[in-house]
Amino acid sequence: MSPTRRALLRGGAIGAIAALAGCSGADGTGSESVRRQVSGTDTDPTVLKPRNPSGDPVLLDGSATNGAGEPVAIDRELVTSAERAAELLVAEDVAEADRDRIRSFLDETDYDAETVYVSPAGIESCERLHIESVSWDPGHVEFEYCRELRPPDEACEADARITLALLFRLPVVLDDRLTGSGSSGRSPCRTTDTEYAVIDGNATVPGNATATDEWGEL
Repeated sequence: MSPTRRALLRGGAIGAIAALAGCSGADGTGSESVRRQVSGTDTDPTVLKPRNPSGDPVLLDGSATNGAGEPVAIDRELVTSAERAAELLVAEDVAEADRDRIRSFLDETDYDAETVYVSPAGIESCERLHIESVSWDPGHVEFEYCRELRPPDEACEADARITLALLFRLPVVLDDRLTGSGSSGRSPCRTTDTEYAVIDGNATVPGNATATDEWGEL
């Protein structure tokens, strides 16, 4: 995408975007039409869900610090460039495998055609989130989810809270200004592939507590 066309998208010049429709072919199909899409829904989203067992934020902003000179936590954000992605730091308490996955996810995103939406979340250690869909409009992103117990072969700590960072790869170029966001969900999921009996809640294995979230509805 040329800088001129990206500038048009960032400025919300819808009329100018429409005038460029012929660039992707007479029928308006092809990758260019995806890039100009400003509203949509993905019912099978590409999303990463790294966890921080310490309860501290997963992602930090390497371009901003607090009074103690430490990077501040990343809140909900639209990441629209490789330069901004490089400023996102991963907390030390996050597992090395997840650290590598986050970096690869950000580095492999094509910011000329895609945008990464980042949202913090909180959940019980023995639960996991299943993302059902994500929708976007200029300046606004929301997603739907459900909660379920983690598989019995994944260790966790009953009644302990952990934090997540949800990283969605959206197939659209969006302005980096985020004016609104939201989420809605249910617990448990209507269907699940996990089958196991209830286990003693004192063990460091899946329990059945309902997740709570200090950031919103999760």
